[in-house]
Amino acid sequence: MNIKPLFLLFVLCCATIFISCKKDKNNTEEKNMKASLQIVADSVYQVFNEKWDIDKAGVLIYVNGSSGTYMVSSNITPEASPESHFRVASISKTFTAAAIMLLQQEGKLNIDDSIVKYLPNTAAYDIPYRNEITIKQLIQHRAGVFDVTNNNIPETIDAPYAGIKYEDYIRQQDNLHTFTFEELVGLNAQHQISTAVPDVGFNYSNTGYNLLGKIIEEVSGLSYSEFISQRFTQPLGLTDTYSVWQGSDITMRTPFIDSYLYIKGLEAIPTAEDNMSVHVTEGDIVSTPKDITTWMRLLLTGESGVNAANVDLMKEMLPADGNHGVYGLGLVYEEGLGYGHNGAHLSYVSTLRYNPENGITVLASANFIRIDTTETGMQSFLELGFGIRDACYSAVDAYKK
Repeated sequence: MNIKPLFLLFVLCCATIFISCKKDKNNTEEKNMKASLQIVADSVYQVFNEKWDIDKAGVLIYVNGSSGTYMVSSNITPEASPESHFRVASISKTFTAAAIMLLQQEGKLNIDDSIVKYLPNTAAYDIPYRNEITIKQLIQHRAGVFDVTNNNIPETIDAPYAGIKYEDYIRQQDNLHTFTFEELVGLNAQHQISTAVPDVGFNYSNTGYNLLGKIIEEVSGLSYSEFISQRFTQPLGLTDTYSVWQGSDITMRTPFIDSYLYIKGLEAIPTAEDNMSVHVTEGDIVSTPKDITTWMRLLLTGESGVNAANVDLMKEMLPADGNHGVYGLGLVYEEGLGYGHNGAHLSYVSTLRYNPENGITVLASANFIRIDTTETGMQSFLELGFGIRDACYSAVDAYKK
């Protein structure tokens, strides 16, 4: 009797059973992982829903690492996917910082140089302390540049927009106005406004990043949006990530995640459509959960085009403020989560981190913001921001288990 065919059949059957068992085990592990992450997302949403009655919006969590990639969401409709577009807000600053470091890597600038070496010698850029401010100080929010987009223009200024935000003043007249670097930085130059002398402390400034954008344009010969596309998003295959610069470009590419502003006592206000031209370099980027987590991993592993030496410079932290903890060159850091950035814009609130110690990338995001006009300060906003940050910790814990 020829036992060879029988033996081969036996081996084949055993192999099939083994593969089937392994596949079943993997499927079970994947289901358990997703269920654990779903519990985190549902728990975070329920906390804010019970407190603020968030009926139209919710939260999403996206995690990637050696155990696979998972995404869950709670109360976001239509259901969000890894390819759903949303506004990453200040996470955009990581692209700007990386662009500067890439230009330094190529020998086209030095971050320790004064900004006057690279900016046009025009009235729009004749800001206070311009000869003393370095590029590095701008990236690290230590240049003392007055933040035009986040602050009211001082009431002492002789201008029709004194005492209010300049953006609000302009958009009341033309909601689709395209803001420019010259226009925004020029306010500081025209009125000689500053927050502090350079390098005395941390003073978060979107306008400082507008200056970085102008430096990128002057040095590269490309517009800021062209540079981000040609040097980062296109070569890295981040095809769902783009920089918005035109005031009329208010609608994101489909599919996108809707967002809502909740003001106590009023109906939820849809906010997905917006003029983002005022935020070029510091908050204008549109991306997806899949793309933006890929970007952060590539950047911090030296695979974005910015080499390891310059990434190490980005990771050198200095004390910041209560909201940021410590701040490097376009990056924050938190023990247990790693490096990344936070983002907040009407009405998306996000935390994104990559941890080089375990290779885990995590994104948590809410598609709502809540405001209570009776509160002093920004209590509700900060509560949401820290809640989304804490969701990242819970998601990472669930993923590691």
